[in-house]
Amino acid sequence: MRVLLLLGITLWLAGCASSGDVMRNKPTFQASTVKTDRQYAECVLAHWSRISPAARMMEVADGFQIIVPNATTEAEEWLVVRSRADGAEVSLHERVEVLAMRAYRDSAKACL
Repeated sequence: MRVLLLLGITLWLAGCASSGDVMRNKPTFQASTVKTDRQYAECVLAHWSRISPAARMMEVADGFQIIVPNATTEAEEWLVVRSRADGAEVSLHERVEVLAMRAYRDSAKACL
């Protein structure tokens, strides 16, 4: 019983990763687009909002960030869109890279 309790606590704590933990993960997708940072970010947000209504977009100094939180973490999916003179550069960071989350990556690719 004690082992099960310890295992449960460990799994719960592992799920409490912060947004910084997600950003430390190697990007699962990187690309560039000729769309402006805003055009690209709004396209991705529209797709991601259909997958998760909790998806949100934030404007930052050099572009936009789109975040999908879950019940235990601040960020499950984190897309960074950086403005460039000829469009935008994007990188997707995922807390857990699994087939079930592929819809986020596919949407990020489709909006290019």
